[in-house]
Amino acid sequence: MGASALQKDRDGLCFFGQVSAVISHDLKNVLAIINEDAGLLQDFSLMAAQGMELDPPRLVKLAEKIQGQVKRGDGIIKNMNRFAHSVDLPVCDVDFRELTTLVISLLTRMASRKCVTVTLKEGEQVNGKGDPFTIQMLIAKALEYSMDSAGRDGELCIELSTADGVNVLTISGLSAVIPEEQLAELESISVKAGGKPAYVRQDNILILNF
Repeated sequence: MGASALQKDRDGLCFFGQVSAVISHDLKNVLAIINEDAGLLQDFSLMAAQGMELDPPRLVKLAEKIQGQVKRGDGIIKNMNRFAHSVDLPVCDVDFRELTTLVISLLTRMASRKCVTVTLKEGEQVNGKGDPFTIQMLIAKALEYSMDSAGRDGELCIELSTADGVNVLTISGLSAVIPEEQLAELESISVKAGGKPAYVRQDNILILNF
């Protein structure tokens, strides 16, 4: 295996590890909330055993809260499963809207930590051929740098379209200029993903062409 292939594998492994760490934090958070609510339920049971009257609406609300966290955990695991299996896929037909939605979901915690809102604009179906895992890596890295540029309380809008046979992902809402080294990294990942980035400084938008 050559140095280039080794570097590609290492970049992919780092990305996989980064996303896995985020997912594990999200799941840990879900379990912590469920554990807290279960403890509260236990307290109510003990109080009832001592003769205190239960408050049914409060119990229903607590049960709904636990169910909501279970549903949230289920969604996180489904996303993790889709992301994990994308490593196995070769170059194939790609649904860019579906991939972008998945990446946004995977980076929800990062967006929350950076106080940035990310919205995927509704629009046409955008399909093409590519390596799903590497494309996700490119979208995730572009989104991460765009969040840094948008800054606290920033609002990023992602738009997908097709023009002249080229699939286009546009991220608007950036504020600060994206550093050259970050643009170079995006360029490097784009080569592996079969894409090409473009940063329009005057409009402060980041574009990925596939």
